[in-house]
Amino acid sequence: MILIKRLQGLFVAALAAAAFTTVLAQTYPAQLIKVVVPYGAGSATDILARRTAASLGTLLGQNVIVDNKAGGSGAIGASFAARAPADGYTLFFGTTQTQSVNPHLLDSMSYDPLKDFVSVARLYSVGTILVVSSSLPIKTVEELMAWLKANPGKANFGSTGFGTASHLPGAYLSKLTGVKITHVPYNNAGQMMTDVMRGEVTMLFYPPEGVKSFIDSGALRPLAWTGDSRSATFPNVPTMRELDFQNFTFGAWYGVFAPAGTPPAVVAKLSEALGKVVRDPVVVQGVTSGGAQVDYAPAPELEKFMRTEYERFRHIASLVGKKD
Repeated sequence: MILIKRLQGLFVAALAAAAFTTVLAQTYPAQLIKVVVPYGAGSATDILARRTAASLGTLLGQNVIVDNKAGGSGAIGASFAARAPADGYTLFFGTTQTQSVNPHLLDSMSYDPLKDFVSVARLYSVGTILVVSSSLPIKTVEELMAWLKANPGKANFGSTGFGTASHLPGAYLSKLTGVKITHVPYNNAGQMMTDVMRGEVTMLFYPPEGVKSFIDSGALRPLAWTGDSRSATFPNVPTMRELDFQNFTFGAWYGVFAPAGTPPAVVAKLSEALGKVVRDPVVVQGVTSGGAQVDYAPAPELEKFMRTEYERFRHIASLVGKKD
């Protein structure tokens, strides 16, 4: 009899919980939603997040604002969001770096991307384009590799910092080919571009938005794209995979996450709403004009994808090594 009463109690509790989550989904959101962005205002990630937030707010009929928490290669913002109340009112605009790269390259982590967050939706992705100065006698990746081998003392690549989307492809290419290519990190992207255009820095992997104008002017020459398929911005530029660099996929993906424990009904509602956001013509135009692309995946698909990416970058990090 006691066992029966316990089972009845559990059944009633389960029904109550189901009823609560249903009501919660129907009333959510009832207040302002904050989207934590782990990089500074004006960054590529910030721009994408603000476009997303504006459209999401219109769809949900509630204010959605961006809260920039920059620093620590995105770890400061990620840690802040991970510790927020799991009620759907604090979301995290995560990236490849915060969810897949940091765990394998940072010496200490204040958050666990697999345990501290639940996936909501993947939204966008963008590759990087390999460029060299037009002043160098290099027109193809094959010619680049020959030049690098012939000039071991001069061979180098620029980046905006260790572990970033501009660092990992260069470091990986060096390890993959066995050719020594010195990493030259910059705090100032403008100075980096100047040095690349002068030919003082041999090569650069960079998002299209930052180099398109220099390619259009003829100052930089595009050699290859690091996405899975060719870029709509540079359709005549071959992918690294086409050039027989297998599994050479780099760049960035962007998605929305929520603190672990956020009610599934709220996650589902947000995931569905974000699916509509990425079909908003204003959002699509803004995203594609910057060289990125809509790459939507609902919560379950993002969860599976993120874990695959996590393991992929574990392997890449094992080759590249941690920061000295």
